[in-house]
Amino acid sequence: MLKQNRVLAAGFRAFAFLLCLAGILDLLGIFAGTFSMRGLLYYTQQSNILCLVCFGILLGRSLFDIKSQGKTGPCSYNERFCALVTLSITVTMVIYWVLLAPKMDLESLLSFMSLQPHLVTPLLMIADYLLFTKPGKLTRRDPLYFALVPLGYWLQATILGLSGVVYRTDEVTGAPIHFPYFFIDYDQSGWMVAVYVVVIALGFFGAAWLLVWGDRRRARTSVRKMSVRS
Repeated sequence: MLKQNRVLAAGFRAFAFLLCLAGILDLLGIFAGTFSMRGLLYYTQQSNILCLVCFGILLGRSLFDIKSQGKTGPCSYNERFCALVTLSITVTMVIYWVLLAPKMDLESLLSFMSLQPHLVTPLLMIADYLLFTKPGKLTRRDPLYFALVPLGYWLQATILGLSGVVYRTDEVTGAPIHFPYFFIDYDQSGWMVAVYVVVIALGFFGAAWLLVWGDRRRARTSVRKMSVRS
């Protein structure tokens, strides 16, 4: 049973940790020799760092339990935190491929910088959550707590942008761009930012409630399977 195989869980988490780390370093420009801390201001980078921390914690606890308790046994830890991280990185994936990817060329979309943080890491986090995380730990209030992550980022981006922080420069005009994404760019989108924010917020809460519902359903299914076996 996957949820009891600590060796498999540890191997998967080590692989995911290294890939996630590679994606973060690439976004920071380490591999291209163009290192810049500015990348840390983007939600993509911050949500990927959350995944790196989560995979690191899960890997460490899996290895500790293998050494102290054996290769077989529960390998589910910090379930609510894992759910929060899974939802946060899923937002990264959905927004990128729905709102940002259509504006990019195919070569850019197929690059490591595009695929790793926006597709590979999200899928690895979702897979870990579904394969190894014990269900039944989420509550009806959790979506409100989970919302603090995107809400905090929106406040951060708004404050920094209105304060004059430059995220990048326009490739055509060379003009400074003070916001990370067009859907929260008050200079570019104006009042449409309110529409974008409301739509994204509704989508986020819908996904959060779906996550809670799925968690409870998985828990009921697990209970029924245990009852049948007994």
